Amino acid sequence: MIGDVHAHWERLEAVLAHVAQRRPDGILFVGDLGSHDLSYVRRRTSARDARYLASVEQVLQRARAVCERVLYVPGNHDLPGLEFPGNVDGRVEEIGGVRIGGIGGAGPGRYGFAYEWDEDEIRARPALACDLLLCHAPPARTDLDRLHDGRTHVGSEAIRERATAHAGVLACGHIHESAGAVRVGNCMCVNVGALGEPFGAIQVVYLRWSTGLRTKIAIEHALLGSDTRSEWAYTW
Repeated sequence: MIGDVHAHWERLEAVLAHVAQRRPDGILFVGDLGSHDLSYVRRRTSARDARYLASVEQVLQRARAVCERVLYVPGNHDLPGLEFPGNVDGRVEEIGGVRIGGIGGAGPGRYGFAYEWDEDEIRARPALACDLLLCHAPPARTDLDRLHDGRTHVGSEAIRERATAHAGVLACGHIHESAGAVRVGNCMCVNVGALGEPFGAIQVVYLRWSTGLRTKIAIEHALLGSDTRSEWAYTW
């Protein structure tokens, strides 16, 4: 799983080279894929949109050169209706027997980016019958939505409610500085961190999922170049 690329090509290539060695069943992106040409809605022009869309397509093409199955949700810096294959916002697809459902965009704060929502808009969405919730915004009041000051939480209560009602995994990004994993109810939530600035790094999260009498999940966050790894395990 790869977070907030923001068309940072050197870091993306380093991550994809590492991923290629693992030969995964799929690659998941948690949003904010493309260049800053899109930026604030008030600055949009047809030329800037074209450059942004070309950068998103390039991110996905580079990932598919490593692994055929690539799924994503748009982030708040992305267009909500991205039409490139693999967009699971509001729907479910399966990779390796794991059902992946998406909730794109971010809220409740509104700053003039392309894909922002209010909490009630997310609450009004139908539930997704899935094993892994692929989100851009993190659940509120966790270590995954804390800003760099160490005190301020900016996540979504509606996403936290989804996590509380979910047995499985929730993957998110958006808050670049808050990579890590926490458990909310029966849901293991992981912020995969960011490639793009600010607080970007060459990092990736691997998820191993096995089923039997009990479901077992192993999560590994790798900070490449430093040989730093964090691991979490979850069984239910």
